[in-house]
Amino acid sequence: MKTSPVMTIKKYKNTTITLTILMVAVFLFSAIPASAKNIQVPFTSQAPYGYWGQPWQDACEETAIVIVDNFYREKSIDTKQKAKEEILKIINLKNKNFGWSLDENSEKIVQLINEFLPWEAKIAHNPSLEQLKTEIDNNRPVILPAHGKYLYNPHFANGGPDYHTIVLSGYDDEKQEFITQEPGTRYGQDFRYKYTTIMNAMHDFLPGRKTKNSPKIAIFTQKGLSTSKDADGDVDGLKKVDELKHGTITWLSDSDGDGFSDGEEVRTGFLPTVAEMRLSDGSLIKSPDNPKVYLLKNNNKHHILNEQTFLSHGWWWNQIKIVSNKFLGSLEERDMIDS
Repeated sequence: MKTSPVMTIKKYKNTTITLTILMVAVFLFSAIPASAKNIQVPFTSQAPYGYWGQPWQDACEETAIVIVDNFYREKSIDTKQKAKEEILKIINLKNKNFGWSLDENSEKIVQLINEFLPWEAKIAHNPSLEQLKTEIDNNRPVILPAHGKYLYNPHFANGGPDYHTIVLSGYDDEKQEFITQEPGTRYGQDFRYKYTTIMNAMHDFLPGRKTKNSPKIAIFTQKGLSTSKDADGDVDGLKKVDELKHGTITWLSDSDGDGFSDGEEVRTGFLPTVAEMRLSDGSLIKSPDNPKVYLLKNNNKHHILNEQTFLSHGWWWNQIKIVSNKFLGSLEERDMIDS
């Protein structure tokens, strides 16, 4: 049947109206943010073995750092021993570089992270609820300093500490709650606090039990380097970005313990992660870019002819140490090992 011009116009108008409604619905739906999110952040309490004397009693800041550090390094905190070692590492790093203390404000926490760890942090002054949620939306856990007594955590003794630090890892709009990694209790994994509780408790550390009167501060974190890439916390001549590139330890000036600083070894062409000058006789060595394997003996190198010869001596492939071209080139080549 032939369609009249009037019917065509009506059909077009109805189609236009339908499409407009659909477009508005799609726009409105896409404009509504997710109502809940929780980043999968590893957890440990600040007292992994349940002993709450020092240094564990005041290790919430260090534990919050350990939690976020393992998240960005994509590691788990799967044993109490690992948790203990990593918390103690941060405590010792803090005491060595900033002096002994029980509590640290956000400035010290950020400085420690930016000088020594493979991610970054910055201070956010008086952040809004939406800003905190946006960080979580972007998979960036938030380290939150707080007046512990304002958290009203039922697991805290004596109403909680004057100063405390937790990690915000998620939120739930329906229940109006933040999901946290709460190091101050063994029940702290995915522990929930009301939005109002967190916004009220958020305060930077202030000595003299005056934390509740201090400014509202949060510590925003991020993977990768931008503002801290040029830091040299261990003063070894290598920037943080170069420490990560060469696999050196960012808080040790001599990662391999051979008596030469990491920066000096990199500049002179040696590997800062292998004590090449201290390799023992019988070591199996090779350069990073050449398949030839050598036996080190009397400060000389002996090329091992082939795989059959290698295996006939009972050697294992995982015994081979990668050394720098500079070190390998400094050795005089002697008789080949061919049988």
